[in-house]
Amino acid sequence: MNFRTHITRITAVTALAALALGVAAPAMAERIGVSDPADVGGASLSDIRRVTVNHGLEQIFVKVAFTELKPKSEAGPSSLAIFLDTNANKKGPEFLLGTGLQRGTDYQLTRVRDWKTVGQPLTCDHSLRLDFVANVAKLHAARSCIGTPDEIRVGVKMTDLYDGSHPVHDWLGKPRSFTPWVVSS
Repeated sequence: MNFRTHITRITAVTALAALALGVAAPAMAERIGVSDPADVGGASLSDIRRVTVNHGLEQIFVKVAFTELKPKSEAGPSSLAIFLDTNANKKGPEFLLGTGLQRGTDYQLTRVRDWKTVGQPLTCDHSLRLDFVANVAKLHAARSCIGTPDEIRVGVKMTDLYDGSHPVHDWLGKPRSFTPWVVSS
C-alpha cells in the first residue's frame, strides 16, 4: 500500500549530508502530513484518510482525519489507537493513546512494550478531541508527558466493530508501520 508523505521544513543539514554522501537519510521535520487512501472498501466510515504530526518544543500534536466520524454508532463502536515511538534504538512504540470514536467515549495515554499496554494510564498533560463536523480526532500531549524526545514517529490504527463478526482494521500505511521521524522544532 502506498501513501504520500508531505514533509515541511526539511532539515537542510540532513538533506545536504544525504546528497554529499549519496545515501538516503531519514526524513526529519517538525511537522509532516501523511495521506492514506480510501482502503477499506466502504466497510467503515472511520477509514483513516490523513495524519498530521507536529512535534513542537512544548507539545506534540497528532490530527487524524477520517472519511466520516459519526457521534453515534448504529451497531458496534469504532476505536482509534495512536502509537508514539520515541526511541529509535528500541523496536516498536513506547506510548499509546487509545480512544473510542463516538461521543461520550473515554481515552487513555499509556506506556507500551511489545505493542501491548503496560502499567497504569498516565496522568500527565494530554487531551483528545473528536470533531464530528471536521471528521477529525486531535491529540495534544505535553512533550514532558512522553519523556521530551528529540524525535517521534507515529503509527495509527482504526478498528471498526460495526459488524462484530467481521471487524474492520485500517492502519495508516501497512500494519505496525510509522510515519517518518519528526524532529522537535
